[in-house]
Amino acid sequence: MAETVVPLSKRYEAHGEVFNGVTLREPRFEDLLALGEPYEVQRAGGNNVVIENVDTVAAYVRRCVTAPGIDKLGVLELADARLVRDAVIGFFMRTAPAVTE
Repeated sequence: MAETVVPLSKRYEAHGEVFNGVTLREPRFEDLLALGEPYEVQRAGGNNVVIENVDTVAAYVRRCVTAPGIDKLGVLELADARLVRDAVIGFFMRTAPAVTE
């Protein structure tokens, strides 16, 4: 199972634990079935527009944070919170490897 460590801009302390990164596990098939896609792409004015489903992204964050624990992330400043959100969305934006025959 792939994990991603999101380095934060500073050290935080929450509930007696100090941390400067957040570890996320890659979402699994069961997560996708339960939560769906975290965003959709729509056409608007001749351009593709990405529409984020905030509730779904939050649900993936709650499921996929392995360290320091979801209960500690409430202390994150906005910029670092966005880094965690972007990492979750990034799992879905990766392209699948090419199939070779």
